[in-house]
Amino acid sequence: MKMLNFKALVCLVLTLWTMALRAETEATGTGLAITEQQAIALFYQRNLSLIAANFNIDDAQAQEIIAAAIPNPVFSFTISSLSPNMFRQQYSNMTTLPAVSPQIQQLIETAGKRRLRIESSELATEAVNFDLQDTARVLTNAVRRSYYSLLLAQKTSKVAAENYERYREILRVNGIRLKVGDIAATDFTRIEVESLKAQGDQDQAKSALNQARADLLLLLGWPENSMEISAVEAWPVAPPEIAKAGQDQLAEQALERRPDLQAARVRIEQAGKMLTLANRLAIPDVTVSAFYQRDPGNFFTDSGGVGVSVPLPLFYRQEGEISKARVTLSSSELAVKQVEQSVRAEVMKALSAWQSADAISQRFETAVVKRIDSLRKAQEIAYQKGAVGLLDLIDAERNYKAMMLDYYTALANRSNAWADLLMAYGEEVKL
Repeated sequence: MKMLNFKALVCLVLTLWTMALRAETEATGTGLAITEQQAIALFYQRNLSLIAANFNIDDAQAQEIIAAAIPNPVFSFTISSLSPNMFRQQYSNMTTLPAVSPQIQQLIETAGKRRLRIESSELATEAVNFDLQDTARVLTNAVRRSYYSLLLAQKTSKVAAENYERYREILRVNGIRLKVGDIAATDFTRIEVESLKAQGDQDQAKSALNQARADLLLLLGWPENSMEISAVEAWPVAPPEIAKAGQDQLAEQALERRPDLQAARVRIEQAGKMLTLANRLAIPDVTVSAFYQRDPGNFFTDSGGVGVSVPLPLFYRQEGEISKARVTLSSSELAVKQVEQSVRAEVMKALSAWQSADAISQRFETAVVKRIDSLRKAQEIAYQKGAVGLLDLIDAERNYKAMMLDYYTALANRSNAWADLLMAYGEEVKL
């Protein structure tokens, strides 16, 4: 059964969604915070690479029209029995008028060749639809990764900004203490140096954030006069049906879902149709003709007739076309086996990478994040009470910043691994 056109399934939904997003942006007059699914929806509508891939469907549909076309009849009109005397007045009678003969010919394809061409072209369109879905699968992974990069850049910028503000407050408090002689000038200088480093980190984080935003905007094909966008601060949550599934189960499901594998299977069926067509081409087609003749100089003035012409396949019986079709079928079968092996390998690698990244992230969440925050606060209180020195406070601030950046990097790595697993699994985007 012919597939529904992929772009027809999503075009209306994406258009309405984009209109709603723009209306919200115009109403608030602020930058737009978009979710991962909204970024993917915008990408489907605006990305030039995906739009270009849609042209292949239009081309395949045009090939369907060509394959279904019935050969046009051929009309011919013949004037015969022409004589120079027919234009002289003394000979201008019925016996000297020329004979006229209109004729029509129609090619009739035999052995179901036209039906095979139609079925083959429909399969080609179905395969191209799968190709488009596979292109969307691969490019969606790029959108997800770019989205997570933006989210990581936002988190990094936030940590850098908070760290800088904390050092500014420490610097302000210790400036008062310096005036009353409560701390040494060298300690105050150390705090100033650390504050300058924090400010530099903040500037670098802002630059990285702008770069990540530009990369995502480039994928989305955003207009030049658009509002700035930001990522909603929510890391992806893995559905249990995928996250808790075994490797063999995911691989089997991927073998059923992956559009590139489905396209390869459809092309085997198409190659089979083309092989059958190549064999049928050895059966000659028939050309039927009919004519009417009016010859005033003949005993029978009006006459007509029918004719049939058939080429005789005595010297060539489409051996080359048949051999080529067999090679195409064999190549298609080999391609399916290669894609199946590739799918299994991709699922195995992606699942292993995600499980590792997930374990690292969970260790951060359960054993590190809360403890490092408590340790920092404890060091600040101890420093205020004089129980620890300035170096201990600075070390606690550095450890907290480094650990939080490592934590967010781990979350980004887990998200990227999850995106790779979805791409290997062949999950359809849920709008």
